[in-house]
Amino acid sequence: MMTLQDYLDQVDEAYGTLTGKALESRIAELCDAARAAFGEESGEYASMLGELGAYYRGQRRLQEAEGCCVKALDLLERSAGRVSAACATARNNLAGVHRLMGRYEQAEEEFLDCLDLYRRTVGERDILYAGGLNNYSLLCLDRRDYDKALALQAQAAEILRDLPGCRDELASSLGNQGMLLQFLGRLPEAEERLTQAVRMYETELGTDTPHYHAVLDGLGAVYLQAGDHRRAIEQFEKAAGAAEALYGPRHPEYLAIRQRLEGARRAAEREEGKT
Repeated sequence: MMTLQDYLDQVDEAYGTLTGKALESRIAELCDAARAAFGEESGEYASMLGELGAYYRGQRRLQEAEGCCVKALDLLERSAGRVSAACATARNNLAGVHRLMGRYEQAEEEFLDCLDLYRRTVGERDILYAGGLNNYSLLCLDRRDYDKALALQAQAAEILRDLPGCRDELASSLGNQGMLLQFLGRLPEAEERLTQAVRMYETELGTDTPHYHAVLDGLGAVYLQAGDHRRAIEQFEKAAGAAEALYGPRHPEYLAIRQRLEGARRAAEREEGKT
């Protein structure tokens, strides 16, 4: 008999090989298979419902995502008990859906409850708790509470920094902090965070990821805002090269970076014309 991990591995495989309706059908098929194998009231079926809900959330089919997440949470509360890491994760997933629905007060209550449950089960030095902090920070961004969002991201990064095997998550967190600091006009701090993230991708994590060109693009924006056109152009050129290598020359991500690169070049030409 397959274990829950076997089912989750097959979900990962489906994301890597399928798209569109074929992907949706495969995840729904695995969810139904888990229900048949483990039972309608099982925690395993609840976990697979969470996977199906995550797919719907990614497609912005939020009513369907909410239905899956609500049912998964109900099942887990009955099978694992309310005070469990599994229930915390299910509540975190539901909060994410409600955030996208614009139901901010409800989402905040759920994020805070999730963090409390993680605190009581896995503790505050765990990747799950750090992930909960980062997700809560997205809600704060939506509500334009930028200082609170930044504080939550910084707290998550400090946890991730001490955890083995979490370097990808740390680099992503540093990149998010850098872009928010740039938005707030705190350019030296933004440069520091983004430079750290770039260094991590280039020296240990690899550059064949969308996060790499995103942090280069963010660093270019920092230098452009600071009036350092030469370094802005350098970073935008690297970002454009990385995006083209990943997506090709017609992808919207690549084309958007090219526009920012051309804008930086025009700004540099105007600056040179004044001297």
